[in-house]
Amino acid sequence: MARSVTPRRKMINTIIAWVVGLAIFFPILWIMVLSFKTEGDAIKAPFDVLTSLWTFESYAVVQDRSDYFKHFSNSVIIAVGSTLFGILVAVPAAWSMAFVPSKRTRGILMWMLSTKMLPAVGVLYPITCCSLNWAFWIVVLVLWWC
Repeated sequence: MARSVTPRRKMINTIIAWVVGLAIFFPILWIMVLSFKTEGDAIKAPFDVLTSLWTFESYAVVQDRSDYFKHFSNSVIIAVGSTLFGILVAVPAAWSMAFVPSKRTRGILMWMLSTKMLPAVGVLYPITCCSLNWAFWIVVLVLWWC
């Protein structure tokens, strides 16, 4: 049977969680605040940084130097496109394996499960090495259809 947790213990755990969360989030918040300051203001003492004027000058400089919004829109298009492509491929494949299993379905599912037990580089490195060698893929296709 599970132990009951006292309200005092819950309060202590909550306070500890908030302190850890704020400690982790503070550097991100500080960088966000500094992004609205000039370069000269950013190197001042913390209290001076908080009391100085906020400006969008840094964002304007970034936009002028590198056309940031064009690069941002390219990233959004690639992210949305690859997500939609992944869904377009994965949903029919999942439906097929769930409702119309073939003789290879169990093996594919076991392979998918085994990749979850490895770090990503342990799976992607061999696939990358194999994909660079076209002869390997010819052998795989020949063996697949046999």
